[in-house]
Order: sequence, then structure tokens, then C-alpha cells
Amino acid sequence: MSGTRRHLSLLAAVLALVALVAALPAVAQDEEHGVAVGRGDRELTLDLVLARGPQLYPRAPEGLAWHPDGARITWIRPGPGGPELVAASVSDGVEAVLLDTPALRKAWEAARLEGAAPPLSRAFTWHPDGKSLRLFDGGALYRVTLEPLRVACVHRLPKGAGPIAMSPGDVRIAFVQDHDVHLLEADGTVTTVTRGGHEDLTHGVSVSREEFGIHDGMWWDPTGRRLAFYQENLLPVAPYPYVDFTPRPAVRVHGRYPMAGRKGSVVRVGVFDTRTGKAVWLDTDPGADEYLTNVTWGPGGERLYVAHVCRGQDQMALAEYDAATGRRLRTLLTENDDQWVEPEHGPVFLPDDSGRFLWLSPREGYDQFYLVNSEGKVARKLTTGEHDVLAFTGWDPEGTGFFYESPGEDPRHKHLFHASLEGGERRITTGRGQHETAVAADGRHVLDVHSSLELPLAVDVLTVRGEAVRRLHAATNPLAPFRLGTHRFFTVKTAEGEELYGHLILPPDPDPTRKHPVLHYVYGGPHVQLVQDRWLGGGGRWMLWLHLMAARGYIVVRLDNRGTLGRGIEFEQAIHRRLGTLETEDQLRALDHVLGLGRADPDRVGVHGWSYGGFMTLALMTRAGARYRAGVAGAPVTDWAYYETGYGERYMDTPEDNPEGYKAACPGERVRDIRGRLLVVHGLADQTVMWQNTVDFVARAIEADVEVETMIYPGQDHGLRGKAQEHCMRKMTAFFDRELEPHR
Repeated sequence: MSGTRRHLSLLAAVLALVALVAALPAVAQDEEHGVAVGRGDRELTLDLVLARGPQLYPRAPEGLAWHPDGARITWIRPGPGGPELVAASVSDGVEAVLLDTPALRKAWEAARLEGAAPPLSRAFTWHPDGKSLRLFDGGALYRVTLEPLRVACVHRLPKGAGPIAMSPGDVRIAFVQDHDVHLLEADGTVTTVTRGGHEDLTHGVSVSREEFGIHDGMWWDPTGRRLAFYQENLLPVAPYPYVDFTPRPAVRVHGRYPMAGRKGSVVRVGVFDTRTGKAVWLDTDPGADEYLTNVTWGPGGERLYVAHVCRGQDQMALAEYDAATGRRLRTLLTENDDQWVEPEHGPVFLPDDSGRFLWLSPREGYDQFYLVNSEGKVARKLTTGEHDVLAFTGWDPEGTGFFYESPGEDPRHKHLFHASLEGGERRITTGRGQHETAVAADGRHVLDVHSSLELPLAVDVLTVRGEAVRRLHAATNPLAPFRLGTHRFFTVKTAEGEELYGHLILPPDPDPTRKHPVLHYVYGGPHVQLVQDRWLGGGGRWMLWLHLMAARGYIVVRLDNRGTLGRGIEFEQAIHRRLGTLETEDQLRALDHVLGLGRADPDRVGVHGWSYGGFMTLALMTRAGARYRAGVAGAPVTDWAYYETGYGERYMDTPEDNPEGYKAACPGERVRDIRGRLLVVHGLADQTVMWQNTVDFVARAIEADVEVETMIYPGQDHGLRGKAQEHCMRKMTAFFDRELEPHR
């Protein structure tokens, strides 16, 4: 929920180069039942999933990357003395070892650096010069020069340093320590940029609870002269009584949480000039109730751009500031929407120093790129189609066009496209599925890592025109030896005729007359798309467990309802001011589809979801109580008045503006309508969805004389980790087995 975003990266996601594979291994298909994930005779157990989960996903070598010269691809592979860095020529595929572990250790010892040499891994990245590697490890930045081989420590941060920002060329490092911003120079000198920071006055870190695409708090200008940074004053936000139950007695932990309709923090943007040693503050209005987002440097480092979003989130103004003085120069463009505006991307300036930029906007129904001139006037629309642009990925070498990601005609897919500034666009990747791509620095070739419902994973090299050069890697299916079910996509329509996409997993049961329980997995909220044409069907970390549940005898169903990502702004905004209403209608259509297949038992239906999915679990069990025999709600929002300002008010407005909407969205108002068994799970240290949500819901259940099971996880935040996660998965599995009897 808060902070959940659609950032996808090839280099963080996968894989590396191996020997040429001429063809992919076949994946069994059944015309009636879809794609078979595994057709072996081994049983996939929960113990195995918990112990070896990551190993049960398609595997490939790590660290796949373009060399800065664009003519070679590099990766990490096992070697006789440990991992080694290998490069292969794009033109002929000839491989060469660039660095091995024994040589790195020897160079490390020769440099007399602290500790042992770190293992070669994807943590090593190329310096733009192409002659050396960078490594940030243990609070220090190292440079590994390859010819001749030598290692040097470029910077070493003081202990306790927090978030960092590297200047261009690694000349300086900005870091946060004790809530203030500092600069580390190459000679070890530390310059203090801000003073007076404390837990309620932060500098250099993300603000506004990471809404609007905010994920960091410091930005160097392109020249490395100036550093922009956030300051957030949290004192206007009411304190929240967080508790640490570890000591005896328990102690209160200071914190603040901006609940819907209440006061929020005050944010400013500062700019520090390394030449003058002074900082200025942008001329924003401290009395304005607004969000400052999408901080972006102009090409020359003399101008700074900030998107101002009003508290009601229906108006946005992109303002230009003088970086030397902080003076507001002008408003470049504005956007308004009766439901909400949500800028998550700043302007993307053209590389020709003209002041023109790309602006991503859903103003005509779908997120598309527009070319805007230096005066803020939209010149023309550059991308087209009834589908959302997902991300800008880079300029072509000539600067006359750019690359971007978009699903194209099918929202379950993701492809790489190229658009010209003069008009015209083309798709580069082909076929089905989700494509994670990276274009070489010279703009001639593309690395394409892709998977689909049938394809575990493959790595291809393409020309920038989309022609196949060679297949670099084809992953095997680690689940092939197991006896698993089949899965497929399906569609249903809303009452208005709008098509919705779903995903179904059927048990490996040859008896077509046997009735199976249904496990309805749901998220349903903004910023998330569960159903994707990727291996296992998309959906993240829960997918392996869902396939396990299908193997145990459940029919598993998922659907992307109205309000979810990837179908245009009207599709997403349909839920405005009435969360849980249309989503429930859509999810019930998916359930009807499953029951209509004839293999599902309508009296044994369970539902599970986490976060917004926890809210949807409660919505389904209270709005359609007779349909569900069991449910597990994980970290659920039970009253949107308890949720944060930025996210909650975007979709619901404030409780004062929309009291009836808040009441209708509250599952606790309908707790008497629950008919099945309900388990509510929550981390006691959750700072995203407050534990107070579950407390309030349970109190309402007690008042209504409705029995609800609960399971709390001490010390756990919004996403459970470690033993708590394992415990939760075991408990949920046992709970559904007990209530829905899959082996009956």
C-alpha cells in the first residue's frame, strides 16, 4: 500500500549470460486446462517452499549488465577459485574473464584494505569509464581498476551514516547522520550541510510517507556542484503511541502518524552550493497545505523543478526555481482532475539544452508522454494507444527519440518501445509476456529478460530494431519434478460490459467429477496488478504458496478489479470515495466464473489478502458473507479514517468531506454479516497499517457477538519477515485446511 510502486529494473531482477541455447524447453499444455507448471511425481510441501523458496523460481547467473562500451555483456559465473566476472562480445559471442576471485583477493591485500575482499557479485557495478568497477560495501566506496589490476578505497563514511547520494564521478558523497545532511569529500573532510535535525525534523530522507513516487531525499545536480534535499517537519502531526514490548516493562517508542483528515507534516526543499558552502531554501509557502514532489534538476544545474500537489490532490502545479537563490521563477504547467492527480515522475529534459521536456500524464485517459516546450506549452503527444506508459527508460544516442515501457495492446504484458520526437513509435520486444529490458549505451542492442505463463525465463539479445541476435540463456523449470496443477487466464465482464482479467490455478486431479474448495486470493487496490503474463502468473511472493495450495486440492482464483493498475485513469478512479464497493462486485464475478466451471464446491470457499487485500478480505466476508466459509485478513485497513493522509485522502477524500463514504467502506459496520470463520493477522509494530485497525475491528466484533480469531506478530512491521512469516504461512495453511477440507 503506502510506498508500493511499479518500479521494475532489469539489472536488479535477473540473470546473466551463459552458453547459447538454441531452443526453450517445452512446457506441457492441456487445451482444456491450460499450462502445467509441473508434471512430475514429487510432492511439493510447505516445508520445502519455506526452506527452498527462492530456489524454486527459474534461476540464471547473476549480475547481467551492459559494459559501458555497449559492445560487450558482462555477468558473474562460478569459477575454479570462486566467482568470476566474464564478458562476451555481442558481435561474435567470444567470452573473456575480466576478473576472478583470487586476483581480486591479491589486489585487495596489496592495497592493505580493511577486512577481506568481498565476493564478486551484482554489488559490483561498472564505472562509466568502462575501465573500472565500483563497489559500495560496509560504508565504503571502492574502485577496482582492471588494467593494471588495483583496488582503492575512494570514500569511507563515518559509522552510523544513513541514506547516501553519490555526486557525478563519485567526487563527493552526501549522507544523513543524526537527521542532518553532511558531505564527505575525497580527502576525508566532512562538511555539515544542515543543523538542528532531530526525530521530528528530518533532512535528506524521503518525506510524505513515500507517496507520489518519493523514495529518496537528496539529489545532486548534473554538474555535481549543488545538492538538493528535503526537510520534513513532523511536529504538526499528532504523536502516535508506538510500543516496544521487548523490555520489562514495555516502553513507548516515539513516532507520528498522519491520519486522514488531520494535520500533516511541513516539507521544504533546500539547495547546498559546494562552491559557496551555503544553503538556500526554495521559496515555497510554509503555510500552504500541500505536497512537494518529483524534485528534478534542470540540465545545467541552475534550475530546480518541483511538482506542488494541493492537500485535496485535485490540482498540481509544476514550478521552476532558481537554484542559486531559491526564488520561484514561474509555474510551467498545471494539471487538474475532479478525482485526483498523482504525479510520480518529474519532467524529463531533452538532451539538446533547449529547455523542452517530456511530461507523463493521464490527461487523455491513459498515461502518455507529451512534448512540452521551454515555456510550459504542450507541443504534441508523443505516445499513443489505449494503454498506459509505465516508465521512461532512456534517450537514443542521437537524442531524437526515447525508449519507454508499456504493456501495448494487452495490459498483462510489458514491452519496450521507441518513440520519435517528430512523431511515430514502434515496439521493439516481441511475443508474449513481461519483458525487462536494458538498452546498450551505444543504442544499438537491447538485453531482453522475459517470461510468460508458459516460459520460465529467457534472456535474448536484440537489435534496437527488434531483430533477434541470439538467445543467451533459457532457464529450466525448477518445479517440473513436482506434481502441480495447471493454470490459465480468464476474463469476466462488469455489469457495464468492461472486461476484467483473472488467473486460475486448478488442482492436479484427474477426476473431473470431484468438487474442490476455492481459495480466492485478492489485493484489489491501486498501484498493483496481480494478473500478469509472467511465469507462475505474476503476483509476487505469494505465488509459490498459491500453487502449493492448488497442489493440495484447492482451486485458486485471482482477479484485477476496477481500481487496480494498468488500465487507464478512468478504470482506476472508478473506486473514488467508495473503496470496497466496485472491487467487491468485480471479485464476486470472478468467484461466479470459478463456480460455473463445475469443479468447485460453493460451500467451501475461502478468501485471503494482505494490506489492501486484507481490507478486501473483510469487505467480501461482510458484503457477501454467505459466499465465504473462511477468510484470513492480513494487516487489514478496517476503517480508512485510521489510514494515512496522502494515500487515504487521495481515494476517499477526508472523513469530514465524505462521512458516508467512510462509513460504507468500513467492514466493521457490517461485521454482523460474517458467516464464515475469520482469522485476522497483524504485525504489532506495523507502521503502515496501524494495529489500531485490527483492535477496532475486533472490538466491533465483540460488540456484535461475532467470533473472530486473531494472530499478532510482536516486533513485525507491515510485511512479516523471518520466522514470523514462516509461522504465518503455516498457520494460514492449517486454518484453510481445517475449515475448507481440501482432502475430503
